[in-house]
Amino acid sequence: MSQLLLPGDLIKGNETSDEEISAGPGVYCDPVTQELVATHAGIEVVTETKKGHAVYVNYNSRRYIPAVGDLVVGVITGSFGDSYRVSLSNFSNPVSLSFMAFPNASKKNRPTLKVGDLCYARVCSAYKELEAEIECMDSTKGQDAGFGLLDGGMIVETTLAYARELLFNESYPLLNILGKLVEFEVAIGVNGIVWIKTDEVKTTLACYRAILACQDIPPNQFDKTIKQIFNDTLKSSD
Repeated sequence: MSQLLLPGDLIKGNETSDEEISAGPGVYCDPVTQELVATHAGIEVVTETKKGHAVYVNYNSRRYIPAVGDLVVGVITGSFGDSYRVSLSNFSNPVSLSFMAFPNASKKNRPTLKVGDLCYARVCSAYKELEAEIECMDSTKGQDAGFGLLDGGMIVETTLAYARELLFNESYPLLNILGKLVEFEVAIGVNGIVWIKTDEVKTTLACYRAILACQDIPPNQFDKTIKQIFNDTLKSSD
């Protein structure tokens, strides 16, 4: 049953199960007590993962505000000193990506990213008074975890709530339906940017159109809509 949460409300899901529960957007995990606390007003959503459960707050917001642990898709806009400047959303402050925030990076072995390149990263530092920082690895586990340069493909700009559904709700049918039609790579950022890539431009375009269209329709219409989009796109490109 869905539960309405207000900022400061305790999320009791972590008290009823011994399974690992990971905190998503809108949820803060107290480092001392390990209690989960809502940071935004919205609907509590708990989804099953391979390791346990994930919980996040589904709230309506048009502006993305970085939070530690967020997975994001960013655009390189320049470099300054020993870090890249990265844009996570339009009309917002850029964030910093250190040259050392990559797997196996060193002073002699630095990544080479250009202005306009896309990267998949994790927010590792976010304070109101300071510039947020991201990393192309999971420093908490010492793994690359699929982060880094996103080469080719297309990006879809979505609402923040839709991006959270795609990333955290494993029962959300969109990606499963796409997977039955074409093999693809995907990177989903909670900043409302989805990167998608297939072996061919026309199927990548079909995936782009499908993701965009399904944002405004209920899940029970996904299958019919996606198949129609693929048929129309592939026919028009022949």
